[in-house]
Amino acid sequence: MRVEALVKRSPVTISPGATIKQAAEVFAREKIGLLVVASSVSPVRAQAVLSERDVVRAVAKGVALSGRLDAVSTKKLISVKRSDRPSTAVRLMTDNGIRHLVVENDDGTLFGVLSIKDFFRENKLINAFLKEEDEEVHGVD
Repeated sequence: MRVEALVKRSPVTISPGATIKQAAEVFAREKIGLLVVASSVSPVRAQAVLSERDVVRAVAKGVALSGRLDAVSTKKLISVKRSDRPSTAVRLMTDNGIRHLVVENDDGTLFGVLSIKDFFRENKLINAFLKEEDEEVHGVD
């Protein structure tokens, strides 16, 4: 299985010039936890990401809802290729303490977003992780 099989919807993008309030409206409407910040439309290349946590932190610091996203988004992109194995994605999420990853095509253009929730929707993957964990704990016969 590859990461691309876990991505279930198209990524939602937003302009770096959009406001925090506009981003919050998109989060609520789309029922998502991460927006990809991109200034180009085609091909789309992620510049940054904005999580719900980023918005909460900004508001807690007193940043106005009219503040631009380029001031509060996370510029350090952590991404995987769509052809990577799911274990690579899990490792990146765990090592970086994040719940979402940008998924790229081989040429660096945007393919999608992978959420930790996407793993829970894939029974085969969960069973494989559980089996691997059981083998580590109990040893392999």
